[in-house]
Amino acid sequence: MNFLITLLILFIILSVIIIVHEFGHFIAAKKGGVYIDEFSLGMGPQLLKYKPKKSETTYSLRAFPIGGFVSMAEKEDPSNKAIKKNQVLENKSFGRKLLVLINGILFNCFLAIFLFFVSGLLYGRPVSEPVINKVVEGMAAEKAGLESGDKILEVNGVKINTWDDFLLEASAKKLKDEYIFKVEKSNGDIKEYNLVPKVQEVEGQEVKVFGIQSSGTTYYKGFKNAVIYAFEGFYTNFKTIFKILGNLFTGEVPVKSLSGPVGIYSLVDSVKSQGINTLLYLTAYLSINVAIINLIPIPVFDGGRVLILLIEKITRRKSSENLEAILNYIGFALMILLMLYVTFNDIIRLVVK
Repeated sequence: MNFLITLLILFIILSVIIIVHEFGHFIAAKKGGVYIDEFSLGMGPQLLKYKPKKSETTYSLRAFPIGGFVSMAEKEDPSNKAIKKNQVLENKSFGRKLLVLINGILFNCFLAIFLFFVSGLLYGRPVSEPVINKVVEGMAAEKAGLESGDKILEVNGVKINTWDDFLLEASAKKLKDEYIFKVEKSNGDIKEYNLVPKVQEVEGQEVKVFGIQSSGTTYYKGFKNAVIYAFEGFYTNFKTIFKILGNLFTGEVPVKSLSGPVGIYSLVDSVKSQGINTLLYLTAYLSINVAIINLIPIPVFDGGRVLILLIEKITRRKSSENLEAILNYIGFALMILLMLYVTFNDIIRLVVK
């Protein structure tokens, strides 16, 4: 029963994120006069459909309640006389084509901002000061001289405003690198400490342990704080995910630390008992992930299609359909390989756990 509940929650979260993404493409195309054949909720065989009078678009519900799609006229098809030339996406202005391509990304961002706002309205704006509440005996922090009550100001020259900033910076360097902490002591003195964190294996992954614990989180309620948290939560998580993605390319974060569907299922299973607020946060976080991943300039993502559009604009020449198809196949193949790799690692972590 627990498995089915977790699976249902995961389906709902992923479906909302994907449907919002596709709706972003849909609304930009619809407003721009692009011919849209179908907007579907779910995948697989069609269960229900509705086509309004004087509309070319069929709205459908399909068998598998995961995600959705929008089917539009992207290129001219001489065999389909029902579609006029001015209804084809490739014949629209550069600005309209760009908006259609990126609007899915924008809507994922809007979804995250909305969810953070709802969370702030219901539960308050969380603020975690970078103040050390406890120093674990025998660990790197104690050996270096850090104490309870110390406020972390900088780590490796990077300004730290919240405990999340510290966690992000702590994950950004290689496992055995030295860290320079600048802290404000309880008496107001500013001091620097050099730490080399201990490396431990947790659930099949090597992690850095400094031996410090935060002073906790304070929640500030009210409409104003909810609005602040909407944008603050979005910005903080966008920055975090973007930095982690950049560290993947530089090798500072190993690829094996990525999670796929199995890992996300495991995450949902572990947090679902923590209440609606945690699920709101997780949905917003995953929505930002989808937005950032779609910025990657690989043809299988929206970012790749934007790159092709920009190249066409600069060169004033349409790209080869064969070349686009080849690039899409390559991008898709790479994504499948990456998904298999991260899924394998997810399963190994579950087995080790």
